[in-house]
Amino acid sequence: MTDYDDTPMLARGIAGPLGKLTEEQKTKIDSITQELWLQYCASIRSNPATLIRDFIYMTVHKKTYRQLVMEKTAHEAQCIEALTKLIGSFEAPESGGARG
Repeated sequence: MTDYDDTPMLARGIAGPLGKLTEEQKTKIDSITQELWLQYCASIRSNPATLIRDFIYMTVHKKTYRQLVMEKTAHEAQCIEALTKLIGSFEAPESGGARG
């Protein structure tokens, strides 16, 4: 199963919307359920870890992890846009910004 969804995910060691992802959750299931679970994940073009993470976040925060990531990204883009309107472009000189 290599055809995962294209939603931006934050990997180990990178801060997620609520902080660094450091805690691991594990469980054991029977082999029949495992095979059906993997088939389900493949059918929706996802992977077990993504779905388990989304389930935990939905249960606790009422939003999937992917929703939280997208909201954080949108919020950061809005902040950058607002700052640009207030103070103008703040690109690095090597990017063609502020020239002296």
